[in-house]
Amino acid sequence: MAEYDDDVIEEISDEEKLKIAQYFLLSSPPNQFNEVLTDVRKLLPSGLLSETTASGIARVYNTRTSKIVTTPANNKVALSGYNEVNPTKYYDPIANSLFDVDHLTLTTNESDGSYPHNDSLELYRAAIQSDLTNYITNHFSTELAAGSVYTKDNAIVIIVTGEKPNLRNYWSGKWTSTWSVIVSGSTATITGEIKIHAHYFEDGNVQLQTTKPIVTSSISFTSESDLAATIITRINDSEQALFDGLGEMYLNMNEETFRAMRRVMPITRTKMEWNVNSVRMVKQVRK
Repeated sequence: MAEYDDDVIEEISDEEKLKIAQYFLLSSPPNQFNEVLTDVRKLLPSGLLSETTASGIARVYNTRTSKIVTTPANNKVALSGYNEVNPTKYYDPIANSLFDVDHLTLTTNESDGSYPHNDSLELYRAAIQSDLTNYITNHFSTELAAGSVYTKDNAIVIIVTGEKPNLRNYWSGKWTSTWSVIVSGSTATITGEIKIHAHYFEDGNVQLQTTKPIVTSSISFTSESDLAATIITRINDSEQALFDGLGEMYLNMNEETFRAMRRVMPITRTKMEWNVNSVRMVKQVRK
């Protein structure tokens, strides 16, 4: 049998260290990217994770998670690949304008340029955006919530997202649903996906991540406003169904989930004696 020297630790390259750091950063829980970045930098050699590299990783994280920013027009907008013009320039679908963003600080500034619209879908997009803005206001209690509608190729893409950070009380959470609408004449199809990421870390580290695909359904409509109203109803019904299902799961968790995780009997194969007098008697005998 080969002998190993426990004192010998193989040093990994700086490139490997950066890959590991990137993995941790891209796995950051909701609203905790900068906290993870601060801790990761402490583990790396000084200067290895430069501002440029960190900003590039933050950009990937922000677009993957539909990070919400406040635009110069004071609108809440989700960052994504759908409204990215270049790595630091994005489109505000509410104000119909462009803005620059610092991916580390999430500060924004006015910018010039143009965003490539699909003119044949713009009236539909604008109608859905108007109704979606009202939906966000009426259904999300957090200030960090955004509803963004874009056109991509021949599809209308809808992003609904809300973030709820409460790091002082050791938890945070994020809700994101993404929808694709294909319009053809007076009919349309809609398909979607809802993602939830919750993190609780008081005296531990527990995360819930789940994805719910929404099957494709068809819509018939008579006008842009009719299509917008029907789409918002479909989104509301799907999100409410998942929300109600999670609530029911939490209520039954103690009776079903935790009970299934517990051993029927302790590892000693002897049931626990809960009679207080019996426990006291055993203590007296042992004395």
